[in-house]
Amino acid sequence: MRFSYIWLLVLLAVTSGNLAAGDSITTPLHIRVLATHDFHGNLRPVTYDWSNKRPVGGATGLKSMLDDLETACRCITFRIDGGDQMQGTLESNLTQGVPVVKMFNYLELDAAAVGNHELDWGVDTLLARQSEAKYAWLAANVYRDDDGSRPVWAKPYTIIERDGVKVGIIGYTTISTPNTQRPQTTDPYEFRSGYEGIRTALDAVWKEKPDFVIITAHAAGECKDETGCAGEMVKLANELPAGSVQLIVGGHAHDYTNSVVQGIPIVRAGAYGQGVAVVDLYRSTDNKVSFNTSNEVPYADTARPDPVLDKLLASSMTEADTVGKRQVATVADHLSSLRDGDRRLGYLIADAVRDSGDTDIGLQNAGGVRADMLPGVITYSDVFRVTPFGNVVMRLAVTGRQIRQIVEQAYTDDYFSNLDIVYGTDSADKIRVDSVTFSDGSPVKDDGHYTLATNDYLVDGGDGMTILKNLPSTATGITVLDAVVKKLSALPSPISLPVRKQAGQK
Repeated sequence: MRFSYIWLLVLLAVTSGNLAAGDSITTPLHIRVLATHDFHGNLRPVTYDWSNKRPVGGATGLKSMLDDLETACRCITFRIDGGDQMQGTLESNLTQGVPVVKMFNYLELDAAAVGNHELDWGVDTLLARQSEAKYAWLAANVYRDDDGSRPVWAKPYTIIERDGVKVGIIGYTTISTPNTQRPQTTDPYEFRSGYEGIRTALDAVWKEKPDFVIITAHAAGECKDETGCAGEMVKLANELPAGSVQLIVGGHAHDYTNSVVQGIPIVRAGAYGQGVAVVDLYRSTDNKVSFNTSNEVPYADTARPDPVLDKLLASSMTEADTVGKRQVATVADHLSSLRDGDRRLGYLIADAVRDSGDTDIGLQNAGGVRADMLPGVITYSDVFRVTPFGNVVMRLAVTGRQIRQIVEQAYTDDYFSNLDIVYGTDSADKIRVDSVTFSDGSPVKDDGHYTLATNDYLVDGGDGMTILKNLPSTATGITVLDAVVKKLSALPSPISLPVRKQAGQK
């Protein structure tokens, strides 16, 4: 249970002679918001190149950092998450997110946005996890298509009153969710954009006369010096009535941002527990709001041990260790998951999918490459973090004309195996496909007959790949994960992959 900092301030003031009993506190109202996002099941610390090999995050690292930041402030503190909590690691996925909810309960989270990946295991699983959570899971901009009401899993807002300070927290889920989920999951719902999507929730919150209003938005957007401000959260911030919201906690994009739009701070601390955003909000006696923002890295090697938390997660960790400790291969180089990196990891997955399907072409969506592979021994658990979704490899018969249509419908940063693609732009700067050939230079003939392997998520129409949804397909019974494990195991160790970039790739 958290300490009452208002009573601490009163006690200090009275005992120091600065405040007589019965006097009121005239200093500005001050709260601290500690924000995380896109945790993706990372209950264990992870080392990164940027961290100089120091372990970062994990359940204990986050708990220690959050508690330290709250104690240091000696102020009323709220803990908020920007969504995508569960999907992504063996220790979380084996029980569809159960230990992650346990962790956030123990961390005394106040509220979280519903991320698009919260729906990966279907609405029933999300409802089960929500029933276990002691915090509010919020999504004000999601509505049922049949009657226009909000679904039961999309609570619009919560009001939290702590030590006499009232804060309204409103949830927002990215409108791109239908493009990142299987259609059967999202078809019954409408994801409304911007202020219009949350307007009724914001009106209802302000009727409660809160001291501060915060939006936790699982949506990307930021300000960059070279390109200005852009993205879904920026659009939302620009549409909000002046003074109606004091903070937007972001998510969906995995990198750090600290932006200000229309006077509203927008923060992301970094995914996977890499950071905690610290926002101090002040309301002066003349009702003016100001803020300070910073970002802290929760290094796990300086975190205080927490036997209670360890015991809470022990069974999930043990089960994951039993399944995931098997060594798969040794990798010589850092293989990046970034779409604009050297792309070797994504091509490796596309090649593995092609091999497992025994086809002419392989296709892997960029969004399905979730984590880096670092040099050294790679375990089954490491490969799982790279491709955690449980997708099955599908085999399709396609014509050359259909291959070109598939390339045109895919994202330019998706990965194709055994295809060279040259992209250009038309007079309106729209990306176009200039040429498609096989990797040996031979042409893809429009009337030729070929085979394609990809995952069932894309075949179901995910990422907007409607052309695949309409083509006959056969399941191989092999998961993408197992295909990658097999591919890695077959390569000479230590594995060193050549850089291979599609010609003309943007």
